[in-house]
Parts: sequence; C-alpha cells; structure tokens
Amino acid sequence: MGIGSSAYLFGMERIEYSQLNQGYEFPRTVYRIDSTMVADYLGVIGETNTAYRDTGLVPPMAVAALAMAQLSGNLSFPAGAIHVSQTFQFHRLASIQDSFTSCARVSRKHGRGKLRLMTIAIDVYNQKKGRVVSGETTFLLPASD
Repeated sequence: MGIGSSAYLFGMERIEYSQLNQGYEFPRTVYRIDSTMVADYLGVIGETNTAYRDTGLVPPMAVAALAMAQLSGNLSFPAGAIHVSQTFQFHRLASIQDSFTSCARVSRKHGRGKLRLMTIAIDVYNQKKGRVVSGETTFLLPASD
C-alpha cells in the first residue's frame, strides 16, 4: 500500500542504518487512513470479506503496513539488506475517523562477522492514546564498518 495524499506524515528524515544504535527513537509519525486507501488495500491483498467494505473500519494489517512503509521509506539500507521477520499484535479496532501516531525505536542491534541484525519495535496509537498495533520488524544487514 503506497502512501498517498490522504496519509499525513510528519517528522521523518532519511537516516543511514549504520547511525542507529540500540535505544534510538525515530521521530513520531502522524497519519490518517481514508476509505479510498482501505479500498485500495483490500484490492491489493484480494480480500473478499465484506467486514471492511463501506463500514468505516480499517483492516488492522493496513495500519501496520502503513507504519512499516513510512519507517522503511525513511531508512537508508545498503545493498544486500534483507527484511527477515515481523510480528504484530492488534489491540483494538481502527476507523477511518482515527488519527494514528506511529512510534518506533531500535530495540536490538548486534552483529556477528560481516552481518548485523537490527530489530525495530513499532507501536501505533489512535488519537485517544489507545494502542492499536504493536510489534517488531527485523532486518539482516551487511556490516558497514
């Protein structure tokens, strides 16, 4: 799912992964997901369930996917970087009426030989500060030093 004009993103600057250390907190990002984005997302994933069509609800993975897209789009990874895993927990329903705030931080970064493993923890909250999504994503990267 691309980030279109209906997603409002603030505060991110491109950063080299080699500059990130464990505990680094990315600037918070605020965005919205509208009904067009929901329809586009459902079309891309081939969802036929009508639970999210014209109900105002946002599929939980769409919230997570947009948080991941804005995060990875603002990181500079070297050639050979591999996204190896992600896990998410979904805590409450999301609506097109919601404004989402994504918080991310480097929770682990360690290396062995010529490889680095970096895990980023992600939490997404609604405008009432209710947690909508939490999880983490892990990347395998070549050493930069």
